Amino acid sequence: MKEPRLHILCRKLFVGLCLLILMALVSCTDPVSSPSIDLQRVPDNGIHPRIIMDEWGDTHLLYFRTQSPDSQAYLGHLYYTRYDNNTGSWQPAVQVSSEPFNYKDPIYRANFAVGGEGRIHVVWYIDRPARFLYARSDINKGLFEPPILIDGSHLEGVDANADIATYNNRVALVWGAGDLMQEDQRSIFMLKSEDYGDSFEDTVMIADAALGACACCALSAEFNQSGELFVAYRSAINNTGRHMQTLIVTQNAHGDVQSSYLPVHAMSEWDISSCPVSTNDLVRDVSGDYWLAYETENRLLKMNLSSNTQPEVISAQPSSVREKHPAMAFNIEGYQLIAWGEGGGFFSGGLLRRALFDREGNQISLPELEALEIPDRSFVAVMVKPDGNFLIVY
Repeated sequence: MKEPRLHILCRKLFVGLCLLILMALVSCTDPVSSPSIDLQRVPDNGIHPRIIMDEWGDTHLLYFRTQSPDSQAYLGHLYYTRYDNNTGSWQPAVQVSSEPFNYKDPIYRANFAVGGEGRIHVVWYIDRPARFLYARSDINKGLFEPPILIDGSHLEGVDANADIATYNNRVALVWGAGDLMQEDQRSIFMLKSEDYGDSFEDTVMIADAALGACACCALSAEFNQSGELFVAYRSAINNTGRHMQTLIVTQNAHGDVQSSYLPVHAMSEWDISSCPVSTNDLVRDVSGDYWLAYETENRLLKMNLSSNTQPEVISAQPSSVREKHPAMAFNIEGYQLIAWGEGGGFFSGGLLRRALFDREGNQISLPELEALEIPDRSFVAVMVKPDGNFLIVY
């Protein structure tokens, strides 16, 4: 006997209602939802933001500010500040540099690190003549010592940033140098301290000289949790092989330095006769893995260095113009945000773009941004707020 139509309709309505209730329960009990992404200008209308989120939960910001908004010379100073987790704002900034200097482009970006004593260590580039300055804060981070000139060998032809990394009592300064006209003979050098930056040892070459070093591409350096130093830089093999190289530097009990390389993936190879003037970002995720975001053939890639997996393309929609100067961060739930400039040139910052990935590495659809221009000569930085949401500083 057939079931009456009314009974069939009631049963369908009941099943549908149960499904709706179940879906509502699942959405209510899901402990994690996609984090929000806020945008904010650098304090004091600054440029060149660099952000560090340390192991104690503090967020630190280093930036450059011109002396005059109308200055075409871009003369100004470096400033340091911390994020106030209670108020959601930046604390009053502390001046780092003692003499004004000219900041020209993202490849000359200053870099900083939080040392084992809690001090802030900063290194930055000065041109005419090209050189590096180093300064560190007091333990309370309220005052910076007078900068000192990085002195030593292997400082010929410096034409991009130096990076700085810390591990317990160790401080390492890393840069590329050599003849600007023979990039295939340039290399990467390191100056290290074993006493929190009180003194530094002799400069040592840490890279394979046969690989060369791209003259005006920025590099990144970061110690992992085992005290190994990752250095990501662009080679210049035969003046054309400008591949992304990942160097791992270790030292034995006697302090002797040894270096090895991760294999270069085919997606990281870039054969070009001229320097692409690029930067990269090296960041640790919540599980302790280290990730690298970088440019190859005008597109941005990301790669897990700890597992040495195949690189992945960051942007879901390929761009007809260059994607430059990536910045990356992970929140406590494992979400990954990468921001960059699209169509930027040597002076133009380009349009601000971003991509969000979930814990499994799947890209999450984001609403389109308005035509938001990154300030000239600048780039973006990314941080995680105490609630797990992201903030892009530009």
